[in-house]
Amino acid sequence: MDLPERVLAAPVVLRRFTPDDAEDVRLLADDWELARWLAALPHPYLPGMAEQWIAGHARARENGGEHAYAIARAADGTLVGALGVRPDANENGHFGYWVGRAHWGQGLATAATRAAIVMLCAQPGQAAVWATTMSGNVASARVMENCGLVLVRQETRPVRGEPCVYDVRAITRDAWEALRNC
Repeated sequence: MDLPERVLAAPVVLRRFTPDDAEDVRLLADDWELARWLAALPHPYLPGMAEQWIAGHARARENGGEHAYAIARAADGTLVGALGVRPDANENGHFGYWVGRAHWGQGLATAATRAAIVMLCAQPGQAAVWATTMSGNVASARVMENCGLVLVRQETRPVRGEPCVYDVRAITRDAWEALRNC
């Protein structure tokens, strides 16, 4: 897939992670109030985990997997979170994100989400874009809904050994284009 290395989506810039980001990732990610909403984010987030995660990004991209982006403030480059984008061969792209708690409520997740939708809708053959959030994660649900994603179903998955209900939201390419042209 042909995804850019860097995207300006004011007030954020999306860029590839570097090894220098590891300590900031660890500090942001080692927060239970964040991790409790993210099945893929271990808690506690131990030293060395961020380095290992960042080191695997190039291989994931090369193998057609997730394209991981650092979410940074465009104004000063401060790392605030992460965005994963996965164009899929089945015509439905997927994305997920997290933003560190100190940066919640500032529109950063919304800007990153809009950029993810734009990138995925620009891929040939992508008919829709979808994302999931744990039911009860009102803030992420609001971000997705503000970007036009609608609830299409709920599913239960195990998280940390317990069943968890997820809300699956999606937007079609046509619906996104209609929103952009308003």
